[in-house]
Amino acid sequence: MPATAAATISEPASTPTAAYRALLSAFSVLTVAFSFGLFSLPVFYPALVAQFHWTRAQAAGGGSIVLLLIGILGPLSGKLTDRTSPRAVLLGGMAIGAIALALLAGARSLGQFYLLCAILGVGCAASSLVPTSMLIGPWFSGKRGLAVGVINAGVGVGGFLAPNLTRFLIQHRGISGAFYGLALCLAVPFLVTLALAPKAAARQRSRGDEPTRIRPAEIVRIPGFWLFGLALLFSAHTLTGIQQHLALYLTGQGAPVARAAFALSVLLGASAFGKLIGGWLADLYSARTSLMLSVVCLVVGVGGLLTVNPHAAAVYACAAAFGLGYGGVFNAPPLIAFEFFGTDGVGLILGLFMLFFGLGTSSGGLVAGYLADAAHSYGRAFAWDLASSLIGLGLLALARRGLMRHRSAAPGSGLQL
Repeated sequence: MPATAAATISEPASTPTAAYRALLSAFSVLTVAFSFGLFSLPVFYPALVAQFHWTRAQAAGGGSIVLLLIGILGPLSGKLTDRTSPRAVLLGGMAIGAIALALLAGARSLGQFYLLCAILGVGCAASSLVPTSMLIGPWFSGKRGLAVGVINAGVGVGGFLAPNLTRFLIQHRGISGAFYGLALCLAVPFLVTLALAPKAAARQRSRGDEPTRIRPAEIVRIPGFWLFGLALLFSAHTLTGIQQHLALYLTGQGAPVARAAFALSVLLGASAFGKLIGGWLADLYSARTSLMLSVVCLVVGVGGLLTVNPHAAAVYACAAAFGLGYGGVFNAPPLIAFEFFGTDGVGLILGLFMLFFGLGTSSGGLVAGYLADAAHSYGRAFAWDLASSLIGLGLLALARRGLMRHRSAAPGSGLQL
Protein backbone atom coordinates (compact mmCIF):
# COMPACT_ATOMS: atom_id res chain seq x y z
CA MET A 1 0.00 0.00 0.00
CA PRO A 2 1.39 3.46 -0.86
CA ALA A 3 2.86 5.41 2.04
CA THR A 4 0.56 8.37 1.46
CA ALA A 5 -2.52 6.21 1.81
CA ALA A 6 -1.14 4.60 4.92
CA ALA A 7 -0.75 8.03 6.47
CA THR A 8 -4.34 8.92 5.80
CA ILE A 9 -6.25 5.71 6.35
CA SER A 10 -5.89 3.85 9.59
CA GLU A 11 -6.16 0.28 8.32
CA PRO A 12 -4.32 -1.28 5.38
CA ALA A 13 -5.56 -3.24 2.38
CA SER A 14 -9.32 -2.84 1.86
CA THR A 15 -9.75 0.02 4.33
CA PRO A 16 -9.76 2.99 1.89
CA THR A 17 -13.08 1.91 0.40
CA ALA A 18 -14.61 1.42 3.84
CA ALA A 19 -13.23 4.76 5.02
CA TYR A 20 -14.87 6.72 2.22
CA ARG A 21 -18.08 4.74 2.63
CA ALA A 22 -18.10 5.86 6.26
CA LEU A 23 -17.40 9.44 5.17
CA LEU A 24 -20.27 9.46 2.67
CA SER A 25 -22.64 7.92 5.21
CA ALA A 26 -21.77 10.50 7.87
CA PHE A 27 -22.09 13.37 5.38
CA SER A 28 -25.55 12.20 4.27
CA VAL A 29 -26.73 11.86 7.88
CA LEU A 30 -25.63 15.36 8.88
CA THR A 31 -26.92 16.89 5.65
CA VAL A 32 -30.42 15.40 5.83
CA ALA A 33 -31.31 13.60 9.07
CA PHE A 34 -29.68 16.03 11.51
CA SER A 35 -30.12 19.27 9.56
CA PHE A 36 -33.69 18.65 8.40
CA GLY A 37 -34.74 17.78 11.94
CA LEU A 38 -33.13 20.91 13.34
CA PHE A 39 -33.34 23.65 10.71
CA SER A 40 -36.81 22.96 9.31
CA LEU A 41 -38.76 23.77 12.49
CA PRO A 42 -38.35 27.60 12.42
CA VAL A 43 -39.98 27.68 8.98
CA PHE A 44 -43.11 26.12 10.49
CA TYR A 45 -43.47 28.79 13.20
CA PRO A 46 -45.43 31.40 11.21
CA ALA A 47 -47.87 28.75 9.93
CA LEU A 48 -48.29 27.23 13.41
CA VAL A 49 -48.93 30.67 14.94
CA ALA A 50 -51.53 31.43 12.27
CA GLN A 51 -53.30 28.06 12.48
CA PHE A 52 -53.27 27.38 16.23
CA HIS A 53 -53.02 30.97 17.53
CA TRP A 54 -49.91 30.19 19.58
CA THR A 55 -47.52 32.98 20.46
CA ARG A 56 -44.20 33.22 18.66
CA ALA A 57 -42.41 32.23 21.86
CA GLN A 58 -44.62 29.15 22.26
CA ALA A 59 -43.97 28.02 18.70
CA ALA A 60 -40.22 28.67 19.01
CA GLY A 61 -40.20 26.57 22.19
CA GLY A 62 -40.25 23.44 20.04
CA GLY A 63 -36.92 24.27 18.45
CA SER A 64 -35.45 25.15 21.84
CA ILE A 65 -36.44 21.70 23.12
CA VAL A 66 -34.68 20.04 20.20
CA LEU A 67 -31.50 22.08 20.71
CA LEU A 68 -31.47 21.45 24.45
CA LEU A 69 -31.84 17.69 24.05
CA ILE A 70 -29.10 17.51 21.43
CA GLY A 71 -26.72 18.98 23.99
CA ILE A 72 -27.96 17.16 27.10
CA LEU A 73 -28.08 13.76 25.41
CA GLY A 74 -24.57 14.06 23.96
CA PRO A 75 -22.95 11.93 26.71
CA LEU A 76 -25.67 9.28 26.44
CA SER A 77 -25.34 9.20 22.67
CA GLY A 78 -21.58 8.77 23.04
CA LYS A 79 -21.94 6.02 25.64
CA LEU A 80 -24.39 4.12 23.43
CA THR A 81 -21.97 4.49 20.52
CA ASP A 82 -19.18 2.99 22.64
CA ARG A 83 -21.35 0.07 23.75
CA THR A 84 -22.91 -0.71 20.37
CA SER A 85 -21.61 0.94 17.21
CA PRO A 86 -21.94 4.32 15.46
CA ARG A 87 -23.90 2.63 12.66
CA ALA A 88 -26.50 1.21 15.06
CA VAL A 89 -26.94 4.53 16.90
CA LEU A 90 -27.30 6.46 13.65
CA LEU A 91 -29.87 4.07 12.21
CA GLY A 92 -31.87 4.18 15.44
CA GLY A 93 -31.68 7.97 15.60
CA MET A 94 -32.88 8.40 12.02
CA ALA A 95 -35.79 6.02 12.62
CA ILE A 96 -36.82 7.99 15.72
CA GLY A 97 -36.46 11.30 13.88
CA ALA A 98 -38.58 10.13 10.95
CA ILE A 99 -41.31 8.84 13.27
CA ALA A 100 -41.33 12.13 15.21
CA LEU A 101 -41.63 14.21 12.03
CA ALA A 102 -44.47 12.04 10.76
CA LEU A 103 -46.32 12.29 14.09
CA LEU A 104 -45.85 16.08 14.15
CA ALA A 105 -48.12 16.18 11.13
CA GLY A 106 -50.98 15.26 13.47
CA ALA A 107 -50.09 17.55 16.41
CA ARG A 108 -53.08 19.68 17.40
CA SER A 109 -52.08 21.07 20.79
CA LEU A 110 -49.04 22.77 22.22
CA GLY A 111 -48.44 19.85 24.59
CA GLN A 112 -48.45 17.38 21.71
CA PHE A 113 -46.12 19.63 19.74
CA TYR A 114 -43.62 19.87 22.61
CA LEU A 115 -43.73 16.13 23.31
CA LEU A 116 -43.07 15.26 19.68
CA CYS A 117 -40.32 17.89 19.46
CA ALA A 118 -38.72 16.16 22.46
CA ILE A 119 -38.82 12.85 20.56
CA LEU A 120 -37.38 14.62 17.53
CA GLY A 121 -34.60 15.96 19.78
CA VAL A 122 -33.75 12.40 20.82
CA GLY A 123 -33.52 11.39 17.16
CA CYS A 124 -31.36 14.40 16.29
CA ALA A 125 -29.04 13.68 19.25
CA ALA A 126 -28.54 10.13 17.96
CA SER A 127 -27.77 11.39 14.45
CA SER A 128 -25.59 14.33 15.48
CA LEU A 129 -21.90 15.09 15.48
CA VAL A 130 -21.13 12.49 18.17
CA PRO A 131 -22.00 9.23 16.36
CA THR A 132 -21.06 10.58 12.91
CA SER A 133 -17.61 11.59 14.15
CA MET A 134 -17.22 8.22 15.84
CA LEU A 135 -18.16 6.55 12.56
CA ILE A 136 -15.31 8.17 10.63
CA GLY A 137 -12.74 8.75 13.40
CA PRO A 138 -11.11 5.28 13.49
CA TRP A 139 -10.73 5.16 9.71
CA PHE A 140 -8.71 8.36 9.30
CA SER A 141 -5.53 9.43 11.06
CA GLY A 142 -3.36 11.75 8.96
CA LYS A 143 -6.35 13.68 7.58
CA ARG A 144 -8.84 13.17 10.41
CA GLY A 145 -9.38 16.89 10.92
CA LEU A 146 -10.17 17.42 7.26
CA ALA A 147 -12.54 14.44 7.31
CA VAL A 148 -14.42 15.96 10.26
CA GLY A 149 -14.57 19.27 8.39
CA VAL A 150 -16.01 17.56 5.32
CA ILE A 151 -18.87 15.87 7.17
CA ASN A 152 -19.59 19.04 9.16
CA ALA A 153 -19.89 20.93 5.90
CA GLY A 154 -22.96 18.75 5.40
CA VAL A 155 -24.64 20.69 8.22
CA GLY A 156 -24.12 23.86 6.17
CA VAL A 157 -25.56 22.21 3.06
CA GLY A 158 -28.51 20.92 5.04
CA GLY A 159 -28.96 24.31 6.68
CA PHE A 160 -29.44 25.77 3.20
CA LEU A 161 -31.66 22.99 1.84
CA ALA A 162 -33.95 22.42 4.84
CA PRO A 163 -35.60 25.88 5.09
CA ASN A 164 -36.12 26.17 1.34
CA LEU A 165 -37.55 22.68 0.99
CA THR A 166 -39.78 23.15 4.04
CA ARG A 167 -41.10 26.45 2.73
CA PHE A 168 -41.91 24.81 -0.61
CA LEU A 169 -43.69 21.87 1.07
CA ILE A 170 -45.77 24.13 3.33
CA GLN A 171 -46.86 26.24 0.36
CA HIS A 172 -47.91 23.22 -1.70
CA ARG A 173 -48.85 20.56 0.88
CA GLY A 174 -49.65 22.47 4.06
CA ILE A 175 -48.22 21.85 7.53
CA SER A 176 -49.12 18.16 7.71
CA GLY A 177 -47.88 17.43 4.21
CA ALA A 178 -44.61 19.22 4.90
CA PHE A 179 -43.93 17.14 8.02
CA TYR A 180 -44.71 13.94 6.12
CA GLY A 181 -42.42 15.03 3.29
CA LEU A 182 -39.53 15.73 5.64
CA ALA A 183 -40.04 12.37 7.33
CA LEU A 184 -39.82 10.69 3.94
CA CYS A 185 -36.57 12.54 3.17
CA LEU A 186 -34.89 10.79 6.10
CA ALA A 187 -35.19 7.53 4.18
CA VAL A 188 -32.28 8.71 1.99
CA PRO A 189 -29.54 8.86 4.67
CA PHE A 190 -31.06 5.83 6.39
CA LEU A 191 -30.64 3.71 3.26
CA VAL A 192 -27.20 5.18 2.52
CA THR A 193 -26.02 4.33 6.03
CA LEU A 194 -27.62 0.89 5.93
CA ALA A 195 -25.89 0.11 2.64
CA LEU A 196 -22.52 1.85 3.03
CA ALA A 197 -21.58 2.43 6.67
CA PRO A 198 -19.03 -0.15 7.85
CA LYS A 199 -20.50 -2.53 10.41
CA ALA A 200 -17.23 -2.76 12.33
CA ALA A 201 -14.71 -0.07 13.17
CA ALA A 202 -11.17 -0.10 11.86
CA ARG A 203 -9.20 -2.59 13.91
CA GLN A 204 -5.63 -1.69 13.03
CA ARG A 205 -4.57 1.89 13.63
CA SER A 206 -1.65 3.92 12.51
CA ARG A 207 1.21 4.42 14.93
CA GLY A 208 0.40 6.85 17.72
CA ASP A 209 -3.36 6.15 17.65
CA GLU A 210 -3.53 3.55 20.40
CA PRO A 211 -6.44 3.43 22.86
CA THR A 212 -6.03 5.67 25.91
CA ARG A 213 -7.48 3.09 28.36
CA ILE A 214 -8.87 5.97 30.39
CA ARG A 215 -11.80 5.24 32.68
CA PRO A 216 -14.87 7.46 32.25
CA ALA A 217 -14.76 8.45 35.95
CA GLU A 218 -11.19 9.73 35.52
CA ILE A 219 -12.05 12.33 32.92
CA VAL A 220 -13.51 14.83 35.41
CA ARG A 221 -10.23 14.84 37.35
CA ILE A 222 -8.21 15.98 34.34
CA PRO A 223 -7.72 19.79 34.35
CA GLY A 224 -7.36 19.90 30.58
CA PHE A 225 -10.83 18.43 30.16
CA TRP A 226 -12.37 21.35 32.05
CA LEU A 227 -10.22 23.94 30.28
CA PHE A 228 -11.24 22.65 26.85
CA GLY A 229 -14.84 22.08 27.89
CA LEU A 230 -15.31 25.57 29.30
CA ALA A 231 -13.49 27.08 26.31
CA LEU A 232 -16.01 25.29 24.06
CA LEU A 233 -18.91 26.57 26.19
CA PHE A 234 -17.88 30.24 26.03
CA SER A 235 -16.91 30.07 22.35
CA ALA A 236 -20.15 28.32 21.37
CA HIS A 237 -22.10 30.87 23.42
CA THR A 238 -20.69 33.56 21.12
CA LEU A 239 -21.68 31.58 18.01
CA THR A 240 -25.43 31.72 18.55
CA GLY A 241 -25.33 35.10 20.26
CA ILE A 242 -24.29 36.62 16.93
CA GLN A 243 -25.77 34.15 14.43
CA GLN A 244 -29.31 34.38 15.81
CA HIS A 245 -29.29 38.16 16.19
CA LEU A 246 -27.23 39.52 13.30
CA ALA A 247 -30.25 40.06 11.05
CA LEU A 248 -32.28 41.60 13.89
CA TYR A 249 -29.41 43.93 14.72
CA LEU A 250 -29.03 45.14 11.16
CA THR A 251 -32.75 45.63 10.51
CA GLY A 252 -33.04 47.43 13.85
CA GLN A 253 -30.37 49.84 12.58
CA GLY A 254 -32.47 50.55 9.51
CA ALA A 255 -30.82 48.16 7.07
CA PRO A 256 -33.15 46.59 4.46
CA VAL A 257 -34.27 43.04 5.17
CA ALA A 258 -32.52 41.82 2.02
CA ARG A 259 -29.21 43.32 3.19
CA ALA A 260 -29.55 41.75 6.63
CA ALA A 261 -30.40 38.37 5.10
CA PHE A 262 -27.39 38.59 2.80
CA ALA A 263 -25.08 39.34 5.73
CA LEU A 264 -26.38 36.24 7.51
CA SER A 265 -25.87 34.22 4.31
CA VAL A 266 -22.27 35.45 4.13
CA LEU A 267 -21.74 34.31 7.73
CA LEU A 268 -23.19 30.85 7.13
CA GLY A 269 -21.43 30.46 3.79
CA ALA A 270 -18.08 31.38 5.33
CA SER A 271 -18.70 28.83 8.09
CA ALA A 272 -18.56 26.02 5.52
CA PHE A 273 -15.05 27.15 4.53
CA GLY A 274 -14.21 27.57 8.21
CA LYS A 275 -15.00 23.92 8.86
CA LEU A 276 -12.68 22.76 6.09
CA ILE A 277 -9.91 25.20 6.99
CA GLY A 278 -10.26 24.40 10.69
CA GLY A 279 -9.94 20.68 9.99
CA TRP A 280 -6.90 21.27 7.77
CA LEU A 281 -5.25 23.39 10.48
CA ALA A 282 -5.91 20.68 13.08
CA ASP A 283 -4.15 18.15 10.85
CA LEU A 284 -1.28 20.53 10.16
CA TYR A 285 -0.74 21.79 13.72
CA SER A 286 -3.16 20.67 16.46
CA ALA A 287 -6.81 20.82 17.47
CA ARG A 288 -5.97 23.44 20.10
CA THR A 289 -4.22 25.68 17.55
CA SER A 290 -7.13 25.32 15.13
CA LEU A 291 -9.64 26.23 17.84
CA MET A 292 -7.58 29.22 19.03
CA LEU A 293 -7.34 30.64 15.50
CA SER A 294 -11.08 30.09 15.07
CA VAL A 295 -11.84 32.00 18.26
CA VAL A 296 -9.56 34.81 17.07
CA CYS A 297 -11.79 35.03 13.99
CA LEU A 298 -14.81 35.32 16.29
CA VAL A 299 -13.12 38.16 18.19
CA VAL A 300 -12.32 39.98 14.94
CA GLY A 301 -15.88 39.53 13.66
CA VAL A 302 -17.66 40.66 16.83
CA GLY A 303 -15.20 43.49 17.38
CA GLY A 304 -15.88 44.66 13.85
CA LEU A 305 -19.63 44.61 14.35
CA LEU A 306 -19.21 46.79 17.44
CA THR A 307 -17.15 49.39 15.59
CA VAL A 308 -18.13 49.57 11.91
CA ASN A 309 -21.13 51.46 10.57
CA PRO A 310 -23.98 48.91 10.18
CA HIS A 311 -24.75 50.41 6.76
CA ALA A 312 -21.17 50.02 5.49
CA ALA A 313 -20.03 47.18 3.26
CA ALA A 314 -17.49 46.31 5.94
CA VAL A 315 -20.32 44.54 7.80
CA TYR A 316 -20.00 41.73 5.25
CA ALA A 317 -16.30 41.38 6.00
CA CYS A 318 -17.11 41.17 9.73
CA ALA A 319 -19.73 38.51 9.00
CA ALA A 320 -17.25 36.55 6.87
CA ALA A 321 -14.56 36.66 9.57
CA PHE A 322 -17.05 35.54 12.18
CA GLY A 323 -18.28 32.77 9.86
CA LEU A 324 -14.77 31.37 9.45
CA GLY A 325 -14.46 31.16 13.22
CA TYR A 326 -17.97 29.73 13.52
CA GLY A 327 -17.06 26.80 11.30
CA GLY A 328 -13.79 26.14 13.10
CA VAL A 329 -15.40 26.12 16.55
CA PHE A 330 -18.12 23.79 15.27
CA ASN A 331 -15.41 21.30 14.33
CA ALA A 332 -13.63 21.44 17.67
CA PRO A 333 -15.35 18.85 19.96
CA PRO A 334 -14.47 15.71 17.96
CA LEU A 335 -11.04 17.02 16.98
CA ILE A 336 -10.09 17.63 20.62
CA ALA A 337 -11.50 14.29 21.75
CA PHE A 338 -9.73 12.31 19.03
CA GLU A 339 -6.39 14.10 19.32
CA PHE A 340 -6.02 13.81 23.08
CA PHE A 341 -8.08 10.73 23.91
CA GLY A 342 -7.81 8.52 20.81
CA THR A 343 -10.73 6.92 18.97
CA ASP A 344 -11.37 3.79 21.03
CA GLY A 345 -14.17 4.13 23.57
CA VAL A 346 -14.08 7.91 23.30
CA GLY A 347 -17.80 8.35 22.64
CA LEU A 348 -18.66 9.34 26.21
CA ILE A 349 -15.81 11.87 26.32
CA LEU A 350 -16.90 13.33 22.98
CA GLY A 351 -20.46 13.45 24.28
CA LEU A 352 -19.31 15.41 27.34
CA PHE A 353 -17.52 17.92 25.12
CA MET A 354 -20.71 18.20 23.07
CA LEU A 355 -22.61 18.87 26.30
CA PHE A 356 -20.40 21.90 26.94
CA PHE A 357 -20.87 22.93 23.32
CA GLY A 358 -24.65 22.47 23.52
CA LEU A 359 -24.94 24.50 26.73
CA GLY A 360 -23.09 27.31 24.98
CA THR A 361 -25.17 27.29 21.81
CA SER A 362 -28.49 26.96 23.64
CA SER A 363 -27.73 29.93 25.92
CA GLY A 364 -26.04 32.32 23.49
CA GLY A 365 -29.13 33.46 21.63
CA LEU A 366 -31.22 33.73 24.80
CA VAL A 367 -28.68 35.85 26.68
CA ALA A 368 -28.08 38.13 23.69
CA GLY A 369 -31.83 38.63 23.28
CA TYR A 370 -32.28 39.42 26.98
CA LEU A 371 -29.42 41.94 27.01
CA ALA A 372 -30.65 43.59 23.81
CA ASP A 373 -34.20 43.88 25.16
CA ALA A 374 -33.00 45.30 28.48
CA ALA A 375 -30.74 47.92 26.88
CA HIS A 376 -32.91 48.51 23.76
CA SER A 377 -29.79 48.06 21.64
CA TYR A 378 -27.33 45.32 20.71
CA GLY A 379 -24.23 47.12 21.99
CA ARG A 380 -24.28 45.44 25.40
CA ALA A 381 -25.22 42.05 23.92
CA PHE A 382 -22.40 42.08 21.37
CA ALA A 383 -19.94 43.36 23.98
CA TRP A 384 -20.80 40.34 26.14
CA ASP A 385 -20.34 38.04 23.13
CA LEU A 386 -16.92 39.59 22.59
CA ALA A 387 -16.05 39.03 26.25
CA SER A 388 -17.30 35.44 26.05
CA SER A 389 -15.03 34.67 23.11
CA LEU A 390 -12.07 36.30 24.88
CA ILE A 391 -12.74 34.14 27.95
CA GLY A 392 -12.70 31.08 25.70
CA LEU A 393 -9.42 32.22 24.16
CA GLY A 394 -7.91 32.72 27.61
CA LEU A 395 -8.92 29.24 28.72
CA LEU A 396 -7.27 27.76 25.64
CA ALA A 397 -4.10 29.70 26.42
CA LEU A 398 -4.09 28.20 29.92
CA ALA A 399 -4.31 24.72 28.41
CA ARG A 400 -0.95 25.07 26.67
CA ARG A 401 1.13 23.68 29.56
CA GLY A 402 1.29 20.02 30.42
CA LEU A 403 -0.61 18.78 27.39
CA MET A 404 0.49 15.27 26.53
CA ARG A 405 -0.94 13.34 23.61
CA HIS A 406 -2.43 9.98 24.50
CA ARG A 407 0.24 8.10 22.57
CA SER A 408 2.84 9.40 25.03
CA ALA A 409 0.94 8.28 28.14
CA ALA A 410 1.97 5.12 29.93
CA PRO A 411 -0.30 2.15 29.19
CA GLY A 412 -3.23 2.03 31.56
CA SER A 413 -2.39 5.37 33.13
CA GLY A 414 -4.92 7.40 31.21
CA LEU A 415 -4.21 10.70 29.52
CA GLN A 416 -2.24 13.26 31.47
CA LEU A 417 -3.32 16.83 30.68
